[in-house]
Amino acid sequence: METILNNKLRVGNFTSSEIHRLTGNGKAAGSFGKAFETYVQEKNFERKLGLSLGTESNARPLIWGNFLERRVFEMLGSEYELTSQVTKMHPTIDCWAGSADCIKHGSVMVLPDIKAPYTRKSFCELLECKNGEDLKNYAPEYYWQILSNAIINNCEAGELIVYMPYQSELNEIREATGGIDTLQKNLIWINSAEDEELPHLPDGGFYKNLNIIPIEIPTIDKEFLSDRVLAAQKLFIP
Repeated sequence: METILNNKLRVGNFTSSEIHRLTGNGKAAGSFGKAFETYVQEKNFERKLGLSLGTESNARPLIWGNFLERRVFEMLGSEYELTSQVTKMHPTIDCWAGSADCIKHGSVMVLPDIKAPYTRKSFCELLECKNGEDLKNYAPEYYWQILSNAIINNCEAGELIVYMPYQSELNEIREATGGIDTLQKNLIWINSAEDEELPHLPDGGFYKNLNIIPIEIPTIDKEFLSDRVLAAQKLFIP
């Protein structure tokens, strides 16, 4: 079974989820900084290995977010297409890959990204972002991920979709794990958790469970990111 770790299009290539590491600056004028250098080095290691450096994560925040992805998608309109299992390459830069959560079709193609925060604080903080500039300042890794996938998929705009279930949804979420006999091992804790152990909002409160924040895709940022990827590509081993 192919996973994000053995996906051959991702191994040894820059990916949207980590692309923010190429966007910083070093202390010296014109330098790219330690994060840039480390990310290039890691990808060169993967090229030598032919394998990902990562290991499968059993961290609950990651499992929670991935598990809720399809639920969120099913709450969206018919103009949304689920694409999270598809990895695409940049049309001209062959070391740049991304796996977008979904695509929103319409007169303007939109690149949405789904986030299901594991803490109420993270949820509330994300909703303080009203546009792309806010997101770039608060969570640059999310901003550059959306922008990267938008470039790869030729989308003109983005969306950040932020979800946390109401308490009244929790039983349905537990049932969606498939029952204790057929559970994937990493979902057992969701199935058996009490309400207070799962992230949720009070019904009828101030916050909505599903929130969509429009993210503009400035040409200057598209050009900046593309230039950074091209600069990093020059440091790849053959």
